Amino acid sequence: MKVRDPRRTPAAAWPAVIAALLLGGFAVVLGQHAAAELGWIGADSWLRTAFASLDDAQPSVWVLIAGIAAALIGLWFLIAAFLPARRSHLPADGPGDLWVSPRVVEALASDAAGRAPGVLHAHSELRRRRLKVKALLAPGNEAAVADIMEAVGDRLDGLAELEVAVQAKEASR
Repeated sequence: MKVRDPRRTPAAAWPAVIAALLLGGFAVVLGQHAAAELGWIGADSWLRTAFASLDDAQPSVWVLIAGIAAALIGLWFLIAAFLPARRSHLPADGPGDLWVSPRVVEALASDAAGRAPGVLHAHSELRRRRLKVKALLAPGNEAAVADIMEAVGDRLDGLAELEVAVQAKEASR
């Protein structure tokens, strides 16, 4: 049995919430209209008032702006509906179904780089499949970059296939 990949919330989730809120507001307006038309409330219908204000022979600028905005929002909803959800974890190598959090990969890389000889401090950042390791080196340790690459590569071996880049800066005396 194949287990689904861990995924983030789909891109269409927020547009769906917005659309649900808009439909809820529209239902309130229709409910007020029905109550006013049936004489259940003493107020005029909001829809009748709105449609009466639209009864103008000259097109208004605000109607054009609202139409363009509605078209752009609709296009955004359509694009978001077809975007797949991104993976939330990285697949680890091996026979099992093991997934690793990007934050764990960052922590492991930072720890491995921090333990490399000549490194005072290290910080890692993972973006998609690119791991960037920033290290602060002790003065006079230019050769530490190769040690950092080796230490991070050894620590992450078998976890995920990543492109590792090291930025090293020598500490001032």
